[in-house]
Amino acid sequence: MLNADQTSLPNDKITLIGMMGTGKSKFGRLVANNLNFKFYDVDFLIEKRFKTTIKLLFQKYGELFFRNVEKETIKKLIFKANKNNEKVIISIGGGGFDDPETRNLLLNNTNVIWLNTPLNILVQRVGDGSKRPMIKGNTRDTIEKLLKKREKFYCLCHHQLDTSKLSQNQITEKIINLISCKK
Repeated sequence: MLNADQTSLPNDKITLIGMMGTGKSKFGRLVANNLNFKFYDVDFLIEKRFKTTIKLLFQKYGELFFRNVEKETIKKLIFKANKNNEKVIISIGGGGFDDPETRNLLLNNTNVIWLNTPLNILVQRVGDGSKRPMIKGNTRDTIEKLLKKREKFYCLCHHQLDTSKLSQNQITEKIINLISCKK
């Protein structure tokens, strides 16, 4: 994790990062509702724009196309949130933080919270992975490989929240505390 001056982190612009199945969208929505923030799910925005699923976008155009659209969507969101002084919670796809330009943009403009969930729990939540474009072959093996690749980027976050032994209410409360502690 970054040793950033915690007082300089924005408490009104939050990004949730982590692997598929960590609950970024679920907890982002819950926290946003609790704090009266706007909630943006980058994958949902992309699906809405292209009127299709992320999995079909991957199949039709490939991962590189998707990552470029994802980066552009995140840039526009940050620009809009800053310009309009919006209080926002942004949930990005599991690989969205891999891109150095996107990562720097988020780290410099938002308070980045990594929802860290152990492999076994991720595998249970993702199930057969049929709706996940990055799952190819064995779900556990794929998630494990992706996690090993992405952890080096995730650990650059401002805050890490281990979700393994926490209830839904505890996770929501801890995120709210991370955001609210600087008010």
